[in-house]
Amino acid sequence: MRRPNTTRGAFAGPRTALFAIALILAIRARTQAPFALRDGDRIVFYGDDITAVQFFDNPLEPRLYPSFVETYAITRFPHAHFDFVNSAWAGDRVSGGAGGTIDIRLQRDVIAYKPTVVTVMLGMNDGEMSPYHTDRFNKFASGFEHILSTLRSNLPEARVTAIKPSPYDEVTQQPDVADGGYNRVLMQYGTFIHQTAEREGLTIADLNTTLVAVLEKATAIDPATARKIIPDRIHPSAAGHLILAEDLLKAWNAPALVSAVRIDESRQPFIHTGNTTVRDLKIALALSWTQTDNALPFPIDMADPVVGLVVSCSDLVPALDQQTLQVNGLVADRYELRIDNDTIGVFTREQLREGINLALLDTPMKKQAIRVFDLVRARNNVHFGRWKRVQFAIADDSLPHKQEALDALEALEQDLLTEVRLAAEPKPHRFLLVPQ
Repeated sequence: MRRPNTTRGAFAGPRTALFAIALILAIRARTQAPFALRDGDRIVFYGDDITAVQFFDNPLEPRLYPSFVETYAITRFPHAHFDFVNSAWAGDRVSGGAGGTIDIRLQRDVIAYKPTVVTVMLGMNDGEMSPYHTDRFNKFASGFEHILSTLRSNLPEARVTAIKPSPYDEVTQQPDVADGGYNRVLMQYGTFIHQTAEREGLTIADLNTTLVAVLEKATAIDPATARKIIPDRIHPSAAGHLILAEDLLKAWNAPALVSAVRIDESRQPFIHTGNTTVRDLKIALALSWTQTDNALPFPIDMADPVVGLVVSCSDLVPALDQQTLQVNGLVADRYELRIDNDTIGVFTREQLREGINLALLDTPMKKQAIRVFDLVRARNNVHFGRWKRVQFAIADDSLPHKQEALDALEALEQDLLTEVRLAAEPKPHRFLLVPQ
């Protein structure tokens, strides 16, 4: 999710009626189950290495899917107040880990926050990177049941999402575990999680199957780049985490639509909008209007070749990031699109008639969403520092200024949360289509 470096005028979307797709998505959004998160929710992510927050932008351990999910929720629903807490700990199992036993971890790092939503993803470490073993599986199963029981007893109103563990890459590299490979073990754990979650009426998210399918497609296209999706076979890169985020968001009924605008010059003119407001439309040689979307696009870094490969091998963009513009009845062959006086690209009349997806372009709206993402990462790093570097690291030391430091870091985290929400507020933008 680095700042995109989109080539001016180089975008050529698929030759499909994107606006029609956006309208279908908008209709589905009104009829499908609503987005699982509600205004005022506090969401706690609980898990192991894959979920644990990245600290100080360590490029070797991106661990980003919770930050991607948080950014999506805040930019897609900017008027809702969500509060996300990442309580994952690298190396954790259902019994706990370096941060304490499971009961200590749950009480201190989950229940104490009084969340309304809890996600749980464990299993990668529980299988011990070894062939399936009944005793290990039974230990995992009983431990997972204990986690759910503890959450039910202490947080009876909380909505729990049970997550199947993400994959161990045996697609771009050969299996190194006997009896079918280690991902087969994780899938067996995932089957147990699915059955348990169904029995308990929990939300289920599968963070394994889709990413494996993406690895298979990517390997067929570009084997060398495909190996970078999960470089060490366990911890996905940022590109892999995008797919993990997509799967969790789809389990939460996340809408695809950012906004949709259709302008038809031949019909007096005709304007149709979805999740946005258009005003001051002027049509002469050039077209101009002011547009205020109710949401921001999901800031996907298409300049990253690994991300680009993942996007081409998945339904990430159609599933989560549709910000469409369609203009019919144009006369000139080519048009330059400017937003707030910035040139976004040059498009043919046919491309504009069929529709372009602004979410993939370097627009002011995307830059705003990147700013939100940067603030989300900064807040998560402050939370991580307060929790692990101070609260946990010196828990047994009686220091005169310890509580003062903890309080100051908590206040800083809240300041950043306020900045996140302010940064996500919709803004009007002036659009201009100029014939070339």
